[in-house]
Amino acid sequence: MKFTPPSFESLNDYYKSYWKYLKEDDILEALKGQGDYTMDWLSSIGADKENYAYSEGKWMVKEVIGHLCDTERILAYRALRFGRNDKTPLTAFDENSFIRESNFRSRSLKNIGDEWKTIRAATISLFNSMTDEIADRIGNANGVPVSPRIILYFILVHERHHLQVIKDKYF
Repeated sequence: MKFTPPSFESLNDYYKSYWKYLKEDDILEALKGQGDYTMDWLSSIGADKENYAYSEGKWMVKEVIGHLCDTERILAYRALRFGRNDKTPLTAFDENSFIRESNFRSRSLKNIGDEWKTIRAATISLFNSMTDEIADRIGNANGVPVSPRIILYFILVHERHHLQVIKDKYF
């Protein structure tokens, strides 16, 4: 099944700000392909760089990848809830608190990358099970209407954003 992107008009301003990272017209296939790219790219980062942060108070490279793990897990959970037509509003999460309370600093980038790969496989499996009707069911997260299709779009472009930040500011 082909998963077309959500319409630009259906996105809130925050999600719209990531639109520039969207290149494909099948976002599930793009997510599948992104997995290989990301794993190859992570394996190219030397151990001497995984603890690097470009400025005081900024996350280390491996914390950024840990953030991708946390975010994808949370977003996939939201997609599951909304895909099952659960109308319970879901709250935000504090990404800085999540990093602070994690143990990403004590883990290797390879270990975090392996976790990311497992999460990505589960995310793809979840979205493979959805029809267009399920993908377009609306729920509420952070006070904003959102669908699994919008969530899938955001998982894809959010990762691209952070990998670009690493390329631009860390290396």
